[in-house]
Amino acid sequence: MHKSLTKRIISLSIFWIILALLATALLLGQLYRDHIEEHYDAHVFTHVEELIAAVRTDSEGRVGLHREPTDPRFHRPRSGWYWEVLSDDQPVVKSASLGDERLDLQGITLDENHGVQTVFGPNGQKLRANVVHVSYPSEPGSLTFIATAPQFQITDDVQDFATHVLTSFLVLAIGLSVAVVMQVRVALKPLRAIRQEISDIKSGTTERLSQDFPADVQPLVDELNFLLDHNELLLKRARNQLGDLAHAVKTPLTVIRNEARTMENKQGQLILEQTHLIASDIDHYLSRARIYGKKDAIGYRTSVRSVIDDLVYAVRHIYKEKAIDIRQLSLDDKWFRGEAQDLEEMAGNLLDNACKWATSEVCINCESANDRLKLVIEDNGPGIPEEEREGVMRRGRKLDESRPGHGHGLGIVRDIALLYGGSLTLGDSDLGGLKAVLNLPSS
Repeated sequence: MHKSLTKRIISLSIFWIILALLATALLLGQLYRDHIEEHYDAHVFTHVEELIAAVRTDSEGRVGLHREPTDPRFHRPRSGWYWEVLSDDQPVVKSASLGDERLDLQGITLDENHGVQTVFGPNGQKLRANVVHVSYPSEPGSLTFIATAPQFQITDDVQDFATHVLTSFLVLAIGLSVAVVMQVRVALKPLRAIRQEISDIKSGTTERLSQDFPADVQPLVDELNFLLDHNELLLKRARNQLGDLAHAVKTPLTVIRNEARTMENKQGQLILEQTHLIASDIDHYLSRARIYGKKDAIGYRTSVRSVIDDLVYAVRHIYKEKAIDIRQLSLDDKWFRGEAQDLEEMAGNLLDNACKWATSEVCINCESANDRLKLVIEDNGPGIPEEEREGVMRRGRKLDESRPGHGHGLGIVRDIALLYGGSLTLGDSDLGGLKAVLNLPSS
């Protein structure tokens, strides 16, 4: 599935914004956890130092403290803030917050270095402990000092910080995403303008791209204009060559036909008929070649109203003795995406046939929807039987040999319509005669 350049840039930008913010949030969370742990550890260690400095022995050699840490959390039961002084793994003195319980010291390391370890308190409460083992040269011998702080307070602080960081980064991500969308739309505005101008050229409302573009895309615009000029030059050259070919062939044919008219025998009539067929075939295939060269080219746009008005004016003079009422409906603001000459040839053949067979009335109607144009020409003549309709659209096929013409009209109309990606269909008219429907591209 193809994505637009705008969506692709916006999607990738938002993806990298979210990825960068998540990585930054994780890094900040880890740095904050390290900071909080260091802060708690330093705070707890000050209480260990208080305990070490407060150790005294009485006259009977018993170890005690002349002053306990003053932090009130050490007096609140099961607060997680505990301290103990051990001698030979037996508590000598402990904080009031422990009550009758002890710390679970299994697995801790006792040395004279300042170390942070994990221990468990009452009810399996996870604690972060500072453990210092001190050896005295004399009484009271060696003592182990332990002070703890609850692990959940560190976790809660980190989670609270992470919540604030994620909320802030979410707002930042939304703001940056909006900024990216606006920036991309502004940056790609010239490309959208180029697309619109190409669409205008294709529909025929303009001929070239304008020159008012940023320097970054101006070379692209210049190249597109060059291609348009080159395409127009090739088309003009091909049309001139086709015109030269038609002139070179038709001139000798005209001479042959004139000579054939002077021959008052069957051979002269046969030559005349065959030269008529040759001239008709030349017109047909030259028309096909001309349309092949330009049917997909951009920039052709023909007003249906102007072409039909000219054709109606012409057929009214040709069939003025029949006094046909030719009605034109809904022709304004209808455009054919192709050259006027081709629309004139298709509509002219259909309108000529309609006036030729109509008894008194011809109706021309036009509809446009979904980039398609439907031109309908009806008459109140005898019509064409359904079983004969496909046959009359073959070139050279005539239903009534008494009428003038070579039977190429409907075939040429269908061929030109097919070359434009359209169609010609024949049906019954509400007027009583034939209804011819041309389906063509609309501009």
